[in-house]
Amino acid sequence: MSMYITVFLRIMLLLSLAVMVFDYLRVEQLYIQMDRGFIDGFEVFITRWPGFIFIIIVILFVIINTIQFILVRKNKHSILNAFLAVEYDVSDERAVQITHKAVSNAFVFILVYSFFIVGSYMFIPNYFVDYIWYPLFTTVSIPVVGLLTYLISFKVLQHK
Repeated sequence: MSMYITVFLRIMLLLSLAVMVFDYLRVEQLYIQMDRGFIDGFEVFITRWPGFIFIIIVILFVIINTIQFILVRKNKHSILNAFLAVEYDVSDERAVQITHKAVSNAFVFILVYSFFIVGSYMFIPNYFVDYIWYPLFTTVSIPVVGLLTYLISFKVLQHK
């Protein structure tokens, strides 16, 4: 269950950061459009909820990691160094092999996925001015897809 929480928090952290960056890039986009004469003026409205979500998730992440650290430290049979990789399940003796296979699967999927995502940028002409959301959110989707691939691979391999 802690792996689901950890992956979910990391995904939410990435998404909230992307939305905060999107607001900044949107203002830059409007300045460029105004400079080029596409628009006469604009109003700026920065949403605050992504920042609040980001702060809440960071606090939750720290609290959960502290609790996990205390639980791992109490277990005399666990390897404390294994705690550095939060996805590593110290209660399962096959965890090293499962983690290795799951990381390999996620890495391969990230390489293939990122090749197509970055390659798709050439089909969007002048994407910074017109389609600012596309490169930002597709780039953020790369680690999100990697985390989900890792989670699914780990859980499938763990139940074999």
